[in-house]
Amino acid sequence: KKKKKKNMFAYKDRLPLSCRSCVVYYTQCAKCGPSAAYVGKTKNTLHERFYSSSGHLHPSSKNSALLGHLDSTGDPECEFIFRDIKILDTTKHDYKLRYVESIILKYEKQNLNTQERSIPLNVV
Repeated sequence: KKKKKKNMFAYKDRLPLSCRSCVVYYTQCAKCGPSAAYVGKTKNTLHERFYSSSGHLHPSSKNSALLGHLDSTGDPECEFIFRDIKILDTTKHDYKLRYVESIILKYEKQNLNTQERSIPLNVV
């Protein structure tokens, strides 16, 4: 039998965090930690989700839970560091993103999330 040689290199380069799309993500305040955490999903790139005109951290965003936390604390040490975002799951289909986000929110509710789910879960 011939022995297979293992590949020493990954087949694909990983995309930078800012270019990742179709993900469920987790972020938390750098100072407050898990007590100020948020779980979300996006079909767009993470950079768009956080910095576009309706993004989490764009100054003109309305109803941003992350900006709301920063405003409510008034603490200059509170911040959400983009490079510290964790990707929890990735999929090509929006309905799967919504299910994964809903399951995580049901069992691990984050205190900055205002919604309990993005899709109804019919658990038998």
